[in-house]
Amino acid sequence: MHGGMKIRVGTLNIFNNIFHHAREQIFNYSSEYANSISRQHLLYSHLFATPLDIICLQEVDLFMMRELKRECTNYDFTLHSPVLGTVSPKSNNCCVIYKKSYKLLGEYHFDLEKAVQKHFTNYSSESRCEIQDAFLRELRKRQSAATMILLELSERNIFLGICNCHIHWNPSYADIKLFHAYLIVKEFYQFVRTNLPDFPFIPLLLMGDFNSTPFQEDDGNAPHSHLSGVYELITTGKLSKMHAHHPAQLRNDEVFYMYPDLNIEPFKSAFKEVNGSEPVFTNKTETFSGCIDFIFYKGLVPISAETTPNKLSEKETLPNSTFPSDHILLTSEMFLV
Repeated sequence: MHGGMKIRVGTLNIFNNIFHHAREQIFNYSSEYANSISRQHLLYSHLFATPLDIICLQEVDLFMMRELKRECTNYDFTLHSPVLGTVSPKSNNCCVIYKKSYKLLGEYHFDLEKAVQKHFTNYSSESRCEIQDAFLRELRKRQSAATMILLELSERNIFLGICNCHIHWNPSYADIKLFHAYLIVKEFYQFVRTNLPDFPFIPLLLMGDFNSTPFQEDDGNAPHSHLSGVYELITTGKLSKMHAHHPAQLRNDEVFYMYPDLNIEPFKSAFKEVNGSEPVFTNKTETFSGCIDFIFYKGLVPISAETTPNKLSEKETLPNSTFPSDHILLTSEMFLV
Protein backbone atom coordinates (compact mmCIF):
# COMPACT_ATOMS: atom_id res chain seq x y z
CA MET A 1 0.00 0.00 0.00
CA HIS A 2 1.01 3.61 -0.53
CA GLY A 3 2.01 4.25 3.06
CA GLY A 4 -1.54 3.41 4.15
CA MET A 5 -2.98 6.36 2.24
CA LYS A 6 -6.75 6.63 2.57
CA ILE A 7 -9.25 8.65 0.58
CA ARG A 8 -12.96 9.30 1.04
CA VAL A 9 -15.03 9.49 -2.13
CA GLY A 10 -18.66 10.23 -2.90
CA THR A 11 -21.13 10.42 -5.76
CA LEU A 12 -24.43 12.28 -6.08
CA ASN A 13 -26.85 13.11 -8.85
CA ILE A 14 -27.77 16.57 -7.60
CA PHE A 15 -31.16 16.76 -9.39
CA ASN A 16 -31.93 19.18 -12.17
CA ASN A 17 -35.56 20.07 -12.73
CA ILE A 18 -35.18 20.89 -16.45
CA PHE A 19 -33.65 17.49 -17.15
CA HIS A 20 -36.49 15.70 -15.37
CA HIS A 21 -39.11 17.67 -17.29
CA ALA A 22 -37.38 16.72 -20.52
CA ARG A 23 -37.68 13.07 -19.52
CA GLU A 24 -41.35 13.54 -18.65
CA GLN A 25 -40.86 11.78 -15.33
CA ILE A 26 -41.10 14.37 -12.57
CA PHE A 27 -43.34 17.42 -12.68
CA ASN A 28 -43.90 18.34 -9.06
CA TYR A 29 -40.77 20.43 -8.44
CA SER A 30 -40.52 23.89 -9.94
CA SER A 31 -37.44 25.32 -11.65
CA GLU A 32 -37.43 27.93 -8.87
CA TYR A 33 -36.86 25.12 -6.36
CA ALA A 34 -34.07 23.52 -8.42
CA ASN A 35 -31.97 26.69 -8.31
CA SER A 36 -33.25 28.12 -5.04
CA ILE A 37 -30.92 29.46 -2.37
CA SER A 38 -32.41 27.12 0.24
CA ARG A 39 -31.73 24.06 -1.92
CA GLN A 40 -28.18 25.23 -2.64
CA HIS A 41 -27.43 25.65 1.06
CA LEU A 42 -28.88 22.23 1.80
CA LEU A 43 -26.77 20.71 -0.97
CA TYR A 44 -23.60 22.41 0.28
CA SER A 45 -24.24 21.26 3.83
CA HIS A 46 -24.30 17.64 2.67
CA LEU A 47 -21.38 17.91 0.26
CA PHE A 48 -18.96 19.96 2.32
CA ALA A 49 -19.91 18.95 5.86
CA THR A 50 -19.15 15.35 4.93
CA PRO A 51 -15.37 14.72 5.09
CA LEU A 52 -14.78 13.81 1.43
CA ASP A 53 -11.68 14.14 -0.73
CA ILE A 54 -13.35 13.48 -4.09
CA ILE A 55 -17.00 14.03 -5.06
CA CYS A 56 -18.58 13.09 -8.38
CA LEU A 57 -21.71 15.06 -9.32
CA GLN A 58 -24.18 14.45 -12.13
CA GLU A 59 -26.94 16.64 -13.63
CA VAL A 60 -24.99 19.85 -13.04
CA ASP A 61 -26.28 22.79 -15.09
CA LEU A 62 -24.33 25.96 -15.88
CA PHE A 63 -25.92 27.87 -13.02
CA MET A 64 -24.93 25.24 -10.45
CA MET A 65 -21.50 24.91 -12.05
CA ARG A 66 -20.79 28.57 -11.38
CA GLU A 67 -22.20 28.41 -7.84
CA LEU A 68 -20.29 25.24 -6.96
CA LYS A 69 -17.05 26.66 -8.32
CA ARG A 70 -17.46 29.66 -6.04
CA GLU A 71 -18.37 27.50 -3.06
CA CYS A 72 -15.40 25.17 -3.59
CA THR A 73 -12.98 28.02 -2.98
CA ASN A 74 -14.33 28.30 0.58
CA TYR A 75 -13.47 24.68 1.32
CA ASP A 76 -10.09 24.26 -0.38
CA PHE A 77 -11.55 22.24 -3.26
CA THR A 78 -11.29 22.39 -7.04
CA LEU A 79 -14.32 21.87 -9.28
CA HIS A 80 -13.51 20.12 -12.54
CA SER A 81 -16.23 20.54 -15.16
CA PRO A 82 -16.45 19.55 -18.85
CA VAL A 83 -14.34 21.73 -21.12
CA LEU A 84 -15.97 24.69 -22.85
CA GLY A 85 -17.75 23.57 -25.98
CA THR A 86 -18.75 20.20 -24.53
CA VAL A 87 -20.92 21.56 -21.71
CA SER A 88 -24.63 20.80 -21.91
CA PRO A 89 -26.24 24.21 -21.24
CA LYS A 90 -29.25 22.78 -19.39
CA SER A 91 -28.05 20.04 -17.11
CA ASN A 92 -26.53 16.73 -18.08
CA ASN A 93 -22.97 17.52 -17.06
CA CYS A 94 -20.69 15.38 -14.91
CA CYS A 95 -18.38 17.35 -12.62
CA VAL A 96 -15.70 16.22 -10.16
CA ILE A 97 -14.79 18.06 -6.97
CA TYR A 98 -11.39 17.23 -5.48
CA LYS A 99 -8.94 18.61 -2.91
CA LYS A 100 -6.82 21.49 -4.13
CA SER A 101 -3.69 19.65 -3.02
CA TYR A 102 -4.27 17.07 -5.77
CA LYS A 103 -2.66 17.70 -9.15
CA LEU A 104 -4.66 17.31 -12.36
CA LEU A 105 -2.61 15.30 -14.88
CA GLY A 106 -5.19 14.73 -17.61
CA GLU A 107 -8.84 15.11 -18.55
CA TYR A 108 -11.19 13.68 -21.15
CA HIS A 109 -14.83 14.39 -21.91
CA PHE A 110 -16.50 11.30 -23.32
CA ASP A 111 -17.46 11.82 -26.98
CA LEU A 112 -20.26 9.39 -27.77
CA GLU A 113 -20.20 9.98 -31.52
CA LYS A 114 -16.47 9.28 -31.79
CA ALA A 115 -16.68 6.27 -29.47
CA VAL A 116 -19.42 4.64 -31.56
CA GLN A 117 -17.42 5.30 -34.70
CA LYS A 118 -14.24 3.87 -33.17
CA HIS A 119 -15.63 0.71 -31.61
CA PHE A 120 -18.55 -0.19 -33.87
CA THR A 121 -17.51 1.09 -37.29
CA ASN A 122 -17.51 -2.49 -38.65
CA TYR A 123 -21.22 -2.77 -37.96
CA SER A 124 -22.34 0.28 -39.94
CA SER A 125 -23.89 0.86 -43.36
CA GLU A 126 -21.57 -1.46 -45.31
CA SER A 127 -24.12 -4.17 -44.63
CA ARG A 128 -26.84 -1.87 -45.99
CA CYS A 129 -29.05 -3.23 -43.24
CA GLU A 130 -31.65 -0.67 -42.25
CA ILE A 131 -32.34 -2.27 -38.85
CA GLN A 132 -28.65 -2.33 -37.97
CA ASP A 133 -28.11 1.27 -39.02
CA ALA A 134 -31.16 2.30 -36.98
CA PHE A 135 -29.54 0.76 -33.88
CA LEU A 136 -26.32 2.70 -34.48
CA ARG A 137 -28.35 5.89 -34.85
CA GLU A 138 -30.01 5.11 -31.52
CA LEU A 139 -26.59 4.59 -29.94
CA ARG A 140 -25.61 8.10 -31.00
CA LYS A 141 -28.95 9.72 -30.22
CA ARG A 142 -29.62 8.45 -26.67
CA GLN A 143 -27.18 10.57 -24.76
CA SER A 144 -24.90 9.42 -21.95
CA ALA A 145 -22.23 11.63 -20.40
CA ALA A 146 -18.89 10.99 -18.72
CA THR A 147 -16.03 13.12 -17.42
CA MET A 148 -12.69 11.42 -16.86
CA ILE A 149 -9.73 12.84 -14.98
CA LEU A 150 -6.34 11.63 -13.83
CA LEU A 151 -5.01 12.92 -10.50
CA GLU A 152 -1.69 12.79 -8.71
CA LEU A 153 -2.55 12.60 -5.02
CA SER A 154 0.95 13.22 -3.67
CA GLU A 155 4.50 13.78 -4.86
CA ARG A 156 5.27 10.05 -4.54
CA ASN A 157 3.70 8.97 -7.83
CA ILE A 158 0.37 8.08 -6.25
CA PHE A 159 -2.09 8.34 -9.12
CA LEU A 160 -5.84 7.88 -9.37
CA GLY A 161 -8.06 7.67 -12.43
CA ILE A 162 -11.67 8.81 -12.03
CA CYS A 163 -14.60 8.36 -14.39
CA ASN A 164 -17.82 10.12 -13.43
CA CYS A 165 -20.69 9.03 -15.65
CA HIS A 166 -24.40 9.47 -16.22
CA ILE A 167 -25.92 6.74 -18.39
CA HIS A 168 -29.06 7.25 -20.49
CA TRP A 169 -32.24 7.05 -18.40
CA ASN A 170 -34.96 5.40 -20.51
CA PRO A 171 -35.73 1.85 -19.27
CA SER A 172 -36.95 0.88 -22.75
CA TYR A 173 -33.37 1.03 -24.05
CA ALA A 174 -31.50 -1.49 -21.90
CA ASP A 175 -29.24 -2.45 -24.83
CA ILE A 176 -28.37 1.20 -25.48
CA LYS A 177 -27.44 1.67 -21.81
CA LEU A 178 -25.34 -1.49 -21.98
CA PHE A 179 -23.40 -0.39 -25.05
CA HIS A 180 -22.94 3.12 -23.66
CA ALA A 181 -21.50 1.68 -20.43
CA TYR A 182 -19.20 -0.54 -22.51
CA LEU A 183 -17.98 2.42 -24.57
CA ILE A 184 -17.40 4.60 -21.50
CA VAL A 185 -15.33 1.93 -19.74
CA LYS A 186 -13.29 1.19 -22.88
CA GLU A 187 -12.56 4.90 -23.34
CA PHE A 188 -11.71 5.26 -19.64
CA TYR A 189 -9.06 2.55 -19.77
CA GLN A 190 -7.61 4.01 -22.96
CA PHE A 191 -7.53 7.51 -21.45
CA VAL A 192 -5.58 6.32 -18.38
CA ARG A 193 -3.11 4.22 -20.36
CA THR A 194 -2.47 6.97 -22.88
CA ASN A 195 -1.67 9.48 -20.14
CA LEU A 196 0.44 7.16 -17.96
CA PRO A 197 1.96 4.56 -20.30
CA ASP A 198 4.85 3.83 -17.91
CA PHE A 199 2.57 2.96 -15.00
CA PRO A 200 0.66 -0.25 -15.81
CA PHE A 201 -1.26 -0.40 -12.53
CA ILE A 202 -3.30 2.71 -11.70
CA PRO A 203 -6.12 2.66 -9.10
CA LEU A 204 -9.43 3.51 -10.76
CA LEU A 205 -12.84 4.79 -9.67
CA LEU A 206 -15.93 4.44 -11.85
CA MET A 207 -18.80 6.29 -10.20
CA GLY A 208 -22.10 7.90 -11.03
CA ASP A 209 -25.70 7.41 -12.07
CA PHE A 210 -25.88 4.29 -14.24
CA ASN A 211 -29.68 4.27 -14.52
CA SER A 212 -29.57 0.48 -14.22
CA THR A 213 -30.45 -1.65 -11.23
CA PRO A 214 -28.19 -4.55 -10.20
CA PHE A 215 -30.82 -7.07 -11.24
CA GLN A 216 -33.19 -7.12 -14.16
CA GLU A 217 -36.51 -5.43 -13.47
CA ASP A 218 -38.88 -7.07 -11.00
CA ASP A 219 -36.25 -9.68 -10.16
CA GLY A 220 -34.67 -8.40 -6.96
CA ASN A 221 -33.70 -11.85 -5.66
CA ALA A 222 -32.66 -13.27 -9.01
CA PRO A 223 -29.62 -15.53 -9.41
CA HIS A 224 -26.41 -14.36 -11.05
CA SER A 225 -27.70 -15.07 -14.56
CA HIS A 226 -30.39 -12.42 -14.05
CA LEU A 227 -28.12 -9.47 -13.35
CA SER A 228 -28.87 -6.43 -15.49
CA GLY A 229 -26.68 -6.03 -18.55
CA VAL A 230 -24.85 -2.95 -17.29
CA TYR A 231 -24.17 -4.37 -13.82
CA GLU A 232 -23.07 -7.77 -15.13
CA LEU A 233 -20.70 -6.24 -17.68
CA ILE A 234 -19.03 -3.92 -15.16
CA THR A 235 -18.71 -6.41 -12.29
CA THR A 236 -17.84 -9.58 -14.25
CA GLY A 237 -16.10 -8.03 -17.25
CA LYS A 238 -18.18 -9.89 -19.82
CA LEU A 239 -21.64 -9.92 -21.33
CA SER A 240 -22.82 -12.67 -23.64
CA LYS A 241 -24.97 -11.93 -26.67
CA MET A 242 -27.38 -14.42 -25.06
CA HIS A 243 -28.06 -11.95 -22.22
CA ALA A 244 -31.55 -10.44 -22.26
CA HIS A 245 -30.16 -6.90 -22.54
CA HIS A 246 -27.89 -7.58 -25.52
CA PRO A 247 -29.47 -6.29 -28.76
CA ALA A 248 -29.25 -9.83 -30.18
CA GLN A 249 -31.98 -10.74 -27.68
CA LEU A 250 -33.74 -7.46 -27.04
CA ARG A 251 -34.19 -6.47 -30.71
CA ASN A 252 -35.26 -9.96 -31.77
CA ASP A 253 -33.50 -9.89 -35.14
CA GLU A 254 -30.74 -12.24 -36.26
CA VAL A 255 -28.69 -9.36 -37.70
CA PHE A 256 -27.71 -8.37 -34.14
CA TYR A 257 -25.92 -11.67 -33.62
CA MET A 258 -23.15 -9.99 -35.62
CA TYR A 259 -22.52 -7.82 -32.58
CA PRO A 260 -19.94 -9.39 -30.28
CA ASP A 261 -20.02 -10.60 -26.72
CA LEU A 262 -18.77 -7.62 -24.71
CA ASN A 263 -15.55 -7.83 -22.70
CA ILE A 264 -13.84 -5.33 -20.40
CA GLU A 265 -11.54 -5.45 -17.39
CA PRO A 266 -14.03 -5.74 -14.49
CA PHE A 267 -14.56 -3.50 -11.50
CA LYS A 268 -15.79 -4.28 -7.99
CA SER A 269 -18.59 -2.51 -6.15
CA ALA A 270 -17.69 -0.77 -2.87
CA PHE A 271 -21.12 -1.38 -1.35
CA LYS A 272 -21.26 -5.03 -2.41
CA GLU A 273 -17.77 -5.72 -1.03
CA VAL A 274 -18.23 -3.87 2.28
CA ASN A 275 -21.92 -4.42 3.06
CA GLY A 276 -22.64 -7.59 1.11
CA SER A 277 -25.19 -5.92 -1.16
CA GLU A 278 -26.02 -2.70 -2.94
CA PRO A 279 -28.29 -0.14 -1.23
CA VAL A 280 -32.01 -0.93 -1.42
CA PHE A 281 -32.46 2.38 -3.22
CA THR A 282 -30.34 5.30 -4.37
CA ASN A 283 -33.19 7.08 -6.17
CA LYS A 284 -36.61 7.44 -4.52
CA THR A 285 -39.47 9.38 -6.09
CA GLU A 286 -43.23 8.99 -6.28
CA THR A 287 -42.85 6.84 -9.41
CA PHE A 288 -39.62 4.91 -8.82
CA SER A 289 -37.51 3.47 -6.01
CA GLY A 290 -34.36 1.49 -6.74
CA CYS A 291 -30.57 1.31 -6.75
CA ILE A 292 -29.15 2.93 -9.89
CA ASP A 293 -26.05 4.75 -8.53
CA PHE A 294 -22.79 2.97 -7.78
CA ILE A 295 -19.19 3.33 -6.64
CA PHE A 296 -17.10 0.86 -8.63
CA TYR A 297 -13.35 0.57 -8.11
CA LYS A 298 -10.19 -1.23 -9.18
CA GLY A 299 -6.88 -1.29 -7.32
CA LEU A 300 -8.29 0.08 -4.05
CA VAL A 301 -9.60 -1.51 -0.85
CA PRO A 302 -12.91 -0.13 0.46
CA ILE A 303 -13.27 -0.06 4.24
CA SER A 304 -16.65 1.66 4.48
CA ALA A 305 -19.69 2.29 2.29
CA GLU A 306 -22.47 4.57 3.50
CA THR A 307 -25.51 6.47 2.24
CA THR A 308 -26.99 9.85 3.15
CA PRO A 309 -29.82 9.77 4.00
CA ASN A 310 -29.45 6.18 5.19
CA LYS A 311 -33.10 5.58 5.96
CA LEU A 312 -36.46 6.80 4.66
CA SER A 313 -39.95 5.71 5.60
CA GLU A 314 -41.93 3.81 3.01
CA LYS A 315 -43.94 6.90 2.07
CA GLU A 316 -41.05 9.40 2.07
CA THR A 317 -39.75 10.53 -1.32
CA LEU A 318 -36.93 12.75 -2.52
CA PRO A 319 -36.11 15.59 -2.72
CA ASN A 320 -37.59 16.77 0.56
CA SER A 321 -37.00 19.37 3.26
CA THR A 322 -33.92 17.57 4.61
CA PHE A 323 -32.27 16.34 1.39
CA PRO A 324 -31.97 18.36 -1.85
CA SER A 325 -31.95 15.65 -4.53
CA ASP A 326 -34.05 12.72 -5.68
CA HIS A 327 -30.86 10.62 -5.42
CA ILE A 328 -28.98 9.88 -2.20
CA LEU A 329 -25.30 10.54 -1.55
CA LEU A 330 -23.07 7.46 -1.69
CA THR A 331 -19.72 7.59 0.13
CA SER A 332 -16.84 5.19 0.67
CA GLU A 333 -13.52 5.32 2.49
CA MET A 334 -10.77 3.45 0.66
CA PHE A 335 -7.13 2.44 0.95
CA LEU A 336 -4.95 2.88 -2.10
CA VAL A 337 -3.00 -0.27 -2.94
